Amino acid sequence: MTFTKNNFPEVTSRHSHFFTLFIKGFGWLMSVFVPIAMIGSTVIVFNSRHISIGLKIGMLVLSLLLVWFFGWLMITMRKKTKSNATKITIDKNGINYYSDIKLIRTLNYNDLKIRPQNEKYDVFLSDLGEGSPFLLNFYVLDSESGKLLRKHPDFDSDVAITNSNQLTRHFVTGILYFRPDLKIEPGVLNLYKLEGVKLT
Repeated sequence: MTFTKNNFPEVTSRHSHFFTLFIKGFGWLMSVFVPIAMIGSTVIVFNSRHISIGLKIGMLVLSLLLVWFFGWLMITMRKKTKSNATKITIDKNGINYYSDIKLIRTLNYNDLKIRPQNEKYDVFLSDLGEGSPFLLNFYVLDSESGKLLRKHPDFDSDVAITNSNQLTRHFVTGILYFRPDLKIEPGVLNLYKLEGVKLT
């Protein structure tokens, strides 16, 4: 991969309406099916004479907890605020968010800040937990408090983005080109296979 600052290409988000509908449909289906299945199982267990009262009470409590959890999940899904971004691009400026063709906000490479004194890297990975994906992190200045905030690329959209990994990789490439003063954790370059990038 050989770019220059002048011919740094633009990468645009790819959205999948079909995948989005599938995920939402599956979520709603499970939110209805699991509680109904648990209630049905509880009724069968309570009608059985061979099952102890302790197991029956345990099954009832589990059913109530699952019904409550999925009810809360469905309410949360309905209340979720819609994202205004319909297209996201990464270019020589940074991350650009569009609503249709109107640019609504930008995260410029110049917005990224040097790490606090107690941190080792300016751009680094964080782990959400075992089996979870890694998140790219960097620092920006909060305009209200004047404090450094730890952020990660926001690719939030109401429609599933199928190339979010490519967008993140291109953003890191942009940091290498346009912010060589930032110290990047080696694991970031390894994860996105950018160790051999030639800066010209």
